[in-house]
Amino acid sequence: MNKLLVVFITLALFAVVPLGAEPKKDPSKMESEEFLDLSRKQLLGNCWMRMSGNINGRAKDGTRRKRLKINCAAQLVPNKITFMAAINKSQSFKVEHVFGKVHKLSVLEDKRGKNSEFEKIGINPEDLSLAFMYWDYIKELDREVIGLSRIECRRFLLADPDSGTFVKVSISVKYLGPLKVEWYKKGALKKKPHQVLTFEDFAETNKVWHPVEVKIINDKGELQVRFEKVEAAFSEAIPKNLYTIGD
Repeated sequence: MNKLLVVFITLALFAVVPLGAEPKKDPSKMESEEFLDLSRKQLLGNCWMRMSGNINGRAKDGTRRKRLKINCAAQLVPNKITFMAAINKSQSFKVEHVFGKVHKLSVLEDKRGKNSEFEKIGINPEDLSLAFMYWDYIKELDREVIGLSRIECRRFLLADPDSGTFVKVSISVKYLGPLKVEWYKKGALKKKPHQVLTFEDFAETNKVWHPVEVKIINDKGELQVRFEKVEAAFSEAIPKNLYTIGD
């Protein structure tokens, strides 16, 4: 897998977290891999989404960063995610992730350029696309509760078979979607994560659940992403202008 593309959902994450109907079997009592498989299936259900908003944050030295505009678009179908993200309209990338027995990542478009805003804020192509959810299962960790509403989550250690990168992902037992993701570089699993992403707020558009506010802490500082405009639907057909960067 291209090293440059190893960690961008958070803006696909942003890119997308559609949450399906509750299963008949109690997810809290499922076997580890059964629960993880259910969560993965919930995320790929013939869904599309387009989101726009702003990125605010502080650099690691405490200085406030300039406000950035973010646009994201994604289509999720069984075994495939197509995702695009753009900052200030001029810098963008588009990738396609294919899952199943064979994992394949294809870069469809890359207009980020040198010293891009993506690089300055430490965001890489798979952080937001949810591709980490399909990395190899290693083991289940201790459960935790997240937020003031104390959402119960099951935690899993997953590994990228190509880069050696690890994630610890906390998945809501109720919503079956990831609420917190911690990234660890190869050989650094016992150290602090180099990036942590948490979903601070969710909303529903046409029965598709999606993040409204996302917080990211990484080696470059802190970021808050808030989406002000969202279009989404459960459908195999997508709008012709889905990947056209809007206002």
